[in-house]
Amino acid sequence: MSKMPEHVREHRLTSGNKPLPRGSSTGELFDVFRRIDMHGGDRAVCWEWLGAHGLGTRGEYRPRVVIKQKDYYVYRIVYQLYTGAELKPTDVVRHECDNCWCCNPFHMIIGSQADNVQDMLKRERVGMKHFHVKRIMQMLEVGASASYVCDKMREGYNMSVDVSIVRKIRMRRIYKHIEWPWGDDWAAQRKQRLAELRSSKVASHDVSATIGSPQQQTEGDNTDD
Repeated sequence: MSKMPEHVREHRLTSGNKPLPRGSSTGELFDVFRRIDMHGGDRAVCWEWLGAHGLGTRGEYRPRVVIKQKDYYVYRIVYQLYTGAELKPTDVVRHECDNCWCCNPFHMIIGSQADNVQDMLKRERVGMKHFHVKRIMQMLEVGASASYVCDKMREGYNMSVDVSIVRKIRMRRIYKHIEWPWGDDWAAQRKQRLAELRSSKVASHDVSATIGSPQQQTEGDNTDD
């Protein structure tokens, strides 16, 4: 998990818990690298941003830089300056170090928002802890119902889990990054059963259409006479 740099924490404590100013036209306009601790160019360590910061999309504090009266995430600017790549608005910078304050371009990879969500799930930054998900999977394997699982999670871990979440886990719609052979087999079998059911309904419909209604049969008989 990323941590707020010490200089930011100290500033907020000494300024009435307020963030560093952002949106200024002069604050971080020129050389962003002069406000990054690059640790002598060591690629292995995180390069911390030492300048201004602002709120991210989830209310967390992130490093910011101002360019032409508009503020950006610093690491996006650093990645483009360092690699020469031009990021599209839909491109998401993913930190392999899981430190959003890091401006080391060697710790960054580009992906989509969906990739970023999967990263957060794998690193347990959102959703349930993997231990709890695996416990739910274990109960489902022995035939426990979704409501029973919810009751046991409340009793054993003081967790409120909705029945719909348990069902989605069983159907492998969520937490698919957690290995679960039994769940994969169950979901595949369920998918096959649904496909067979749809096929049988389509076949039944085709037969009904071929036979026709009693009125159609009567009209046909009259015509033959």
